[in-house]
Amino acid sequence: MSNAKKSKTFWADLLSFQPYKRSQGRLVRQATTAGIALVSLLGCYSLSQGPLIDTGKIIQTGVPTVLFLVGLVLAFRVVHTTTFADFLISVQGELGKVSWPSKQELHTSTIVVVVTMFFLGGLLLLFDMGWWYIMTQTGVLKS
Repeated sequence: MSNAKKSKTFWADLLSFQPYKRSQGRLVRQATTAGIALVSLLGCYSLSQGPLIDTGKIIQTGVPTVLFLVGLVLAFRVVHTTTFADFLISVQGELGKVSWPSKQELHTSTIVVVVTMFFLGGLLLLFDMGWWYIMTQTGVLKS
């Protein structure tokens, strides 16, 4: 019974036109809405250029347009559901606590990572060549 109540609350939140905690987590909500809208736009464009390419011009443009508008409304509504909005509010709060590296620390860390990746790549190349030599000498592989 509690699952039915939770789903009813979710649907009530989704179909409500009142924003949940309007002033909190605004930046993260806007970015999330924009991301969902962008995915919806790209999907609708792909639909219009793929499966609907041979249909009439009205269907080719009308169906993706309607789906995109529905996607926009859902994107706006989803970020205002209670659980998702609380999650996004806490994400913005945690991002405010992050200590971002300085430009010099970022540069140094990037150099360390790139050098380490080249070293590990070279080491794997040496191991690969060593195993290839052993396998060809024992007759397991033919050269």
